[in-house]
Amino acid sequence: MNESISLNYNWKFHFGEIQKPKLLAKKSYAFGGLTAPLENETGNILPIGPGGNHFLSLISNGDVNKGLQNLAGTEFVKSLDKTWQAINIPDDWKRREPYQNDSSTLMTGSKNNGIAYYRKTFNLPKESLEEKEYLLHFDGIMGSSDVWFNGCYLGHNDSGYVAIDYDISAIIKFARTGDNVILVRTDTTTGSEGWWYEGAGIYKNVWLEVRDLVHLESDEFYFRTVEINEQTAKMMVNFAVKNDLDHPVSIRPKIKINQKIQLDFETVTLQSRSARQFNKIFAIKAPKLWSPEHPNLYQARLEIENDFLERSFGIKTVSYNVNGFHLNGCLYQLKGVCEHQDFGGVGVALNQDIIDFKVKRLKKMGVNALRSAHHFASEELLNACDRLGIVLIDENRLLEATPWRLNNLTKMIKKSRCHVSISFWSIANEEIIGNTEYGCRSVKKITEIIRSLSPDTLVISAELLNPEGKVNDDYLKYFDILGVNYPEAGVMGKGAELIHQSHPDLPMMCTENASYFSTRGIYKDDAVNCHTNNFGSLYSMVLPGKRKPGDPGVGGTARPETVMSYIHEHEYMGGVFLWTAFDYYGEPSPFGWPGISSQFGIMDLGGLPKDYFYYYQAQWQDQPVLHLMPSWNKTDLTIENGQTRVRVFSNLDEVELFINHKSLGKKVVKNYECDWLVEYEPGELLARGYVKDNVLLDDKKETSGKISKVNTSVLYHGKKCTLFQLKAIDKQNNFVPDDNHLLKIKAENGQIIGLVNGNPSDISEYSLSKIKLFSGKAVVIVKHEENVLPQVYVEFN
Repeated sequence: MNESISLNYNWKFHFGEIQKPKLLAKKSYAFGGLTAPLENETGNILPIGPGGNHFLSLISNGDVNKGLQNLAGTEFVKSLDKTWQAINIPDDWKRREPYQNDSSTLMTGSKNNGIAYYRKTFNLPKESLEEKEYLLHFDGIMGSSDVWFNGCYLGHNDSGYVAIDYDISAIIKFARTGDNVILVRTDTTTGSEGWWYEGAGIYKNVWLEVRDLVHLESDEFYFRTVEINEQTAKMMVNFAVKNDLDHPVSIRPKIKINQKIQLDFETVTLQSRSARQFNKIFAIKAPKLWSPEHPNLYQARLEIENDFLERSFGIKTVSYNVNGFHLNGCLYQLKGVCEHQDFGGVGVALNQDIIDFKVKRLKKMGVNALRSAHHFASEELLNACDRLGIVLIDENRLLEATPWRLNNLTKMIKKSRCHVSISFWSIANEEIIGNTEYGCRSVKKITEIIRSLSPDTLVISAELLNPEGKVNDDYLKYFDILGVNYPEAGVMGKGAELIHQSHPDLPMMCTENASYFSTRGIYKDDAVNCHTNNFGSLYSMVLPGKRKPGDPGVGGTARPETVMSYIHEHEYMGGVFLWTAFDYYGEPSPFGWPGISSQFGIMDLGGLPKDYFYYYQAQWQDQPVLHLMPSWNKTDLTIENGQTRVRVFSNLDEVELFINHKSLGKKVVKNYECDWLVEYEPGELLARGYVKDNVLLDDKKETSGKISKVNTSVLYHGKKCTLFQLKAIDKQNNFVPDDNHLLKIKAENGQIIGLVNGNPSDISEYSLSKIKLFSGKAVVIVKHEENVLPQVYVEFN
């Protein structure tokens, strides 16, 4: 029977190179050193047989250890020194390193690259059986990595976005033998895969899989929707059984779905050392279809005599034509975002709770689709999208048909293909070999793998446009859809429209849009602090210095209003995928140092909404929305000729604006916003929203005094992780939107694992006990036991 044992806890961590263990051995399992038990750990460096013991004694005057050292080069280490720290997984060691002003690392987050080691010992339970198979799984190690186990070298991996699996059945030690030892070397000096912050270290789960010699193959168990109508869903299930015994066995698989439907299979004989594939077509009556609005999931349990696997699956169909995307047979607009996999404070070391928080934030905005940019989606993201309802674009890292890249793609498709949220596979992002004859050969290989393993998903590209609209027809024939980035952007000209005119039967889709600069709570450009105006920055994506309105790239690639106007005029493009949902570390455009994060996010690094969150929400959600900007402290504002700009995002009919209870009149809401130029007057700024002359919503901003206290509220309470918002409040109980006080923070009934304030130029040293507020707010991330609600306590001077 399959069993999963978490190995996330009680690791030791060392930053910096040590005497690197060897990769090639003279004698089996004889590396010793940190790859084997130390003096204070149980078990010998390696088992030595009678002949070996005799020989080692002969060559070393009876000193077996000296004989091992002479014969095999075995290293002997008594204990770990003080440079090894206790740590748990997931971990991103780069978050703890200081920021550096170095142009070579500016785009990747201004953190130096380096080398670090992780070491763990563990014992198998006494009842563990030798007639089992043992697989060691790393869901992700960022950077080039090497792994040693029990005195031997397991292997090397170069991509941080692929799972790593080792069969250690023949080399694991059982309880009577002593400790098992894992040693992992992570190295980011070999180069990065992304031009963004990627993190470093063992940043995803580590676990031991224990399975019977006759077992179900986990990555081969998946469901497909063949056809649906109003009464029935025609489904196909696929799975495989493997027999690693030295004799044949009889098996009779069966599957239960939602404890109601049972699928029986005939008894078959499985020969020794062989595997067999099974599939069956079956029907589900009155199916509950999966969609973002109704993320219905079915629970399946596959059983054989001595093993079982459980899966969630959904029922859906997807297609795409010149009119756009179709979900379950109906035209469906994609309200999408692109997203990297980091988060403020913790870097790339996200757990399921943090990812659930991110996805729930997106759902609150009205998002129904996400692009995993630019890498394979994590298991945790796939789980969240299935459960919460997000159409997903999963993305291959690079358009390279090299053996190791193709193996990575094959592995990750198999691991993810049962997730109903995956609707598209993207072959890569903005490859400069796109639309070339040479690129055709790689695309052909990659798309063949995707279609053979995941035939129900749509295959797309995410291509660079050119203003002339030039494409290669031989290249395009391998895709279901031509995906293009930034078709709305002025710097791309009319490239997308020209392609549509020359290829009217070619389905086209937006895969990346907007890249709009904004800093949460900031309403004037500030190049010194790398802050940009939420009303629209005058700094450019493509030109240096402060520009004039209308210059290329001013404010980002395209304003949100431009993006949404474009998609309304070009519905055949399927929708949008906004760059990006959240700010992310690295890529600090339009500034350099001390910028350490992007400003493209609709939310900041800690998931706190910026103003344009509500612009999209007003369009994408059914409930009433009214949001007023800016803040109403004079020092925050851009005032020209005595006037400052006020904007309201809303989906109501009209909005009336008041300053200190004096009405400035009503305005009809057009394209989900209203704008005013007003004379600044301290006090209260109030927006009142109407539907058919009835007041429906108010929003107000008040001129604040100085901070008097810090309010603490729960942003999200998960199973093992809770996020708190800290907020500056004055004596009149008003929010203080420009406060940047340094806070001292501690947690009760939990452990702080991350602090973040959303400031894109915060180069403070890493800390889990103090942080400055930024624009009056910060976020605390606390890890805790299940069914516990921790508390956070704050002090400030």
